[in-house]
Amino acid sequence: MLKKAALLAALVLSMTTLFGCGPSSIEEVEGTVFECTQFSALCPEGWSNYPVTELNDDTTLSMNYLRFYKAEPEEGDNASTLLYSNAYINIGHYSPESEVFISKDIYKDVEDVELEVAGKKWKGYTGVLAGIKKAEMWADGTGEWQVSICLSDVDGDIEIDDMELQAILASLKKK
Repeated sequence: MLKKAALLAALVLSMTTLFGCGPSSIEEVEGTVFECTQFSALCPEGWSNYPVTELNDDTTLSMNYLRFYKAEPEEGDNASTLLYSNAYINIGHYSPESEVFISKDIYKDVEDVELEVAGKKWKGYTGVLAGIKKAEMWADGTGEWQVSICLSDVDGDIEIDDMELQAILASLKKK
């Protein structure tokens, strides 16, 4: 009986190690803080910053936009390819009066979602576009914070309640 219990414990421990790889709370997420002119955000370890430039000038960094993708490039990797083959988050900051553009019509399997992160409510929807699961969300239902998230990843989809995504949202700080 003791051997069976020890075997079961070893099996549970190995499965937890194999499948329970991610952090279990946003406080456990470590990374690097990146800044644009208007705000800063945490880019978790294992994620990379993809610098966003102004539309009319590809050398000037965006004042109100950050983008992180879930991959760490190696020498010779193309960051654009990694961005679009991995989960990513686009974060935009605008005036609180900004309108929210909702484009649910272009998605399949649309579901409304709500998420509370660090006391802030996020509302939006998830849907599938060209076989890729995405989410569009707004903080507190206003246009001030707008995020677009690609939940599909070469290693499997991530969920909207992923602790690394929540840590990014919790870290948003206006300047």
